[in-house]
Amino acid sequence: MKTLFSHLITTVAVLFIATYPAMAVEPLSLKQVLESIRDHHPDLQLNRIDHSIALTESMNVEGMLDPIVSANVIASEEKSPVSSDFQASETRLGQLSGSIAKPLSTGGTLSANFSYNRTSNAYNSPLAAQLSRFNPSFRNQINASYRHPLLKGADRPNYQQSLLVAEAGVDAARQMSLVTMHILSLQAISAFYQLAADDINIKIAAQAVKRAKKLLNYQRSREQFGLIEKADRLQAEALLAARNTGLQKAKAQRFNNQSTLNRLMLRPSISEISIHPIPGNDINPPSIAGATEKAQQLRPELQWLNAQMNVADAQLLMALDSDQVQLDVIAEVGTRALASSFGKGVTDGFQANDKRYYAALSFELSDVLGRNSVNAAIRKAELNRQRLLAQRIQTVEQINDDIASASSAISAGLPTLAFAKKQVIAEQRKFNAEMKRYRQGRSDTATLVQFEGELLDASLNAELQALTLQLAEKQLAWAQGSLLHDLGLSESLLNQGNAQ
Repeated sequence: MKTLFSHLITTVAVLFIATYPAMAVEPLSLKQVLESIRDHHPDLQLNRIDHSIALTESMNVEGMLDPIVSANVIASEEKSPVSSDFQASETRLGQLSGSIAKPLSTGGTLSANFSYNRTSNAYNSPLAAQLSRFNPSFRNQINASYRHPLLKGADRPNYQQSLLVAEAGVDAARQMSLVTMHILSLQAISAFYQLAADDINIKIAAQAVKRAKKLLNYQRSREQFGLIEKADRLQAEALLAARNTGLQKAKAQRFNNQSTLNRLMLRPSISEISIHPIPGNDINPPSIAGATEKAQQLRPELQWLNAQMNVADAQLLMALDSDQVQLDVIAEVGTRALASSFGKGVTDGFQANDKRYYAALSFELSDVLGRNSVNAAIRKAELNRQRLLAQRIQTVEQINDDIASASSAISAGLPTLAFAKKQVIAEQRKFNAEMKRYRQGRSDTATLVQFEGELLDASLNAELQALTLQLAEKQLAWAQGSLLHDLGLSESLLNQGNAQ
């Protein structure tokens, strides 16, 4: 059933090709195909969004240094039993307080806070109320402090390394666009050159049809004069039918491969594609050492791994910092004011003298016992780094395989092409000589058909071998990472990422 369905699809494609009106289509070059993929493929659209997301992480890290502001307003009333008439039996309190803290990139934290309150007391004893100097009283205090970590958190590594992580993440997201395009470009090369091979197949098949038609016309004229038997003319008709079938199969194959390339460019599958003639560049045996050196600099997978390694290094440094003891020194200075009026309570708070001030120097020590979380974070960071190193080795070996495969195809293909060209010349001479003998009646139709088929195979083999060498050259450029760079697509991808 599956085979019948495949034959049905092929038949429909052949009929579609035979009846589809020919339209002038501007030839596409490989660069234009890759540009269309770059502009429309959804995988690259996702990479651009990921790059934009990575950019927001830098803003998030910068937020670690944003000032923190707080404010608090309290109004309270308290009544309680007293053990002495000189104690306040009722206290009414109104308080306004606030603070601001600014983390510094050097590791310290600069902060300031103030508190202003109004306190009114009630006493059971009139004498106690008269002895109270201020009732209600207005109290104001202002403090400025600086906290500096001496061990854990010195130079604020969580900020510095997080900033490096964010920058490396942006770079990794940018490189991922190149990685994705690099992978898609290999598919594009394969589909593009497959269409070029299909065009060769069609051209050679059309030439074979033309020769078969000439032979059939020649046989028909000879049959009219009784120079050959009917069987000879039937052999020529069978040859023409076989060549027409081969031509239609070549067109059907091209139709299928054209659909593949169209979908890669996100175009309608039946859109006509004309391949720009591929120039027959002179190809020399490649230098594997030179290709490997280029790959180290240009392959996007390695650049992406470098960015990931920067992330891993920064995360390891942050994990190591968290393993230290927290020891901070805090220096504070401030003023204190107490007055019987609102205005004087405010103004006295900004006037320091020997009767109202505050100064303090303190050390704060803290540590986590057990360190399970810290040790796990360090171990995880180390393992992530080891994994990236192993992944880099794996990637380098894969790159070496890609380079070796393309280099071998070129080195082995050059002499093969030279012999294939010589074979075409020899087969053409053989066929011409046999045709001359056939016209003289010294050969038979079966031999002529055989020689024509051998000429067809030799011509097809030579052109396909030349195309295979051109493909191997592009695959080598892809393997060493220079293909997108040479076509100017690397810069455009990076610029698109920066524009998001």
